[in-house]
This record gives sequence, C-alpha cells and structure tokens, in this order.
Amino acid sequence: MSFRRPSALTIILALVGLAIMLGLGYWQLERREWKADLQATVDARLQVLPQPLPQPFLADASQDWEYRRVTVQGPVAGGQWFRFPGRTRDSKVGDALMLLVQRDDGSLVAVEYGWVDFNAPLPPVPLALAAEGVLRDHIEPGLFTPNNNPPANAWYIVNSAAMAEAAGLDPGKALPQYLKRSDWTPSLPNDHLQYAITWFSLAGVFCVIFVLFHHKKRGEVA
Repeated sequence: MSFRRPSALTIILALVGLAIMLGLGYWQLERREWKADLQATVDARLQVLPQPLPQPFLADASQDWEYRRVTVQGPVAGGQWFRFPGRTRDSKVGDALMLLVQRDDGSLVAVEYGWVDFNAPLPPVPLALAAEGVLRDHIEPGLFTPNNNPPANAWYIVNSAAMAEAAGLDPGKALPQYLKRSDWTPSLPNDHLQYAITWFSLAGVFCVIFVLFHHKKRGEVA
C-alpha cells in the first residue's frame, strides 16, 4: 500500500484538528467526574436536617451552603408576590410565586412559596413567614431566557436585588441566594460520557478519512 505525501500545511491542520477533538473528549471525561462529585455532594447535603440560615450570611460561605436544607423566618418585606410564569408542578404549567422575607439582621431572602394557574388571582400576601427550603445561588439567565419585566410582575430568572428594588426596598440588603421549595429535587443530568465517546469517535473517523484520502491507487502517479 502506497500513499500520497501530504503537504506540511495539511499535516499541521490535521494534527490541530485531531488535537482539538481529543482534547474535547478528555475534557468531557473530566466534566463527567466533576458532575458525579457534584451529584454526590448534593445528595449528601439534602440528607441533612434543615438548619437556620446563618445571620449574617457571608458571601464566602455560599459554596458550603448551596443545596442544603435551610429555614428562614421573618416578616414579609415589600408586601407583594413575585410571579414567575411558565413553571411546572404536578404536570401542570402555571406561575411560581416568591416572597421576600426580612430577617433579624435586616437581610432579604427570596423564598419560593406558592404556585397558581396562569392569570389566576394572587392569594393574600402573608404578614410573616417561616419557611423551609433548599438554598440555591443565583444563576445566570440562559441564552433564550426572557428578560425580567418588573412593571408587569413577570420574572423569569431569580434576581433578589432587582425584586427588592421593584418592591421599593434596599437592593443592597438582598442576599444573592434564594430558597427553592422544600420538595424540590435538583436535576443534574450527566451525559458527558456520551459526549466524550462522540468526540473520540469523530477523531477516529477523521484519521480513517485522512488515510483513505492520501491512499494512492494502483497506477496513480504521486
């Protein structure tokens, strides 16, 4: 079997492409291990009995408290519900409801506390609240997540500071964490092994195509 000699540029480009595909495959394997460790951490934290959220709650403690079951209590600040459209519960789509709870140290915590059908009237706002839930850090909105619309009370991503400002409160008092409802279970799909296999397979196919392309047929002049 004989081969056409590829140019130096072709070899360089082929090696770069191969390195990228292999690198992405190994990166997916690392992501798989990271996701498995995260899932184990989340599962362990959810098994711990609820604890009061510390006061004051320091920002550098957030990593150790996310996904833990916590309790908060205090008067409801701002006197209003915050409506999050398009949320699903028990196979029904409606609006999740959140409140801002003011704690003894003055900090504000957003708490998911209720659900209503689309355009259904809102229930009366409680004067105070003692709630249990799963602590989450704020997350960045996705590419296709609509912008929050405070004047219409339509919220698509939790932003405690913006919620506080909309309610006429000091946004600087709002914690960058919030409480999901107590029966919420995080979904952490781990498909990274499939992605790694895909990248390694593409690298293998690329190598086969490269060899076949440079294979010189019988009688062919190089």
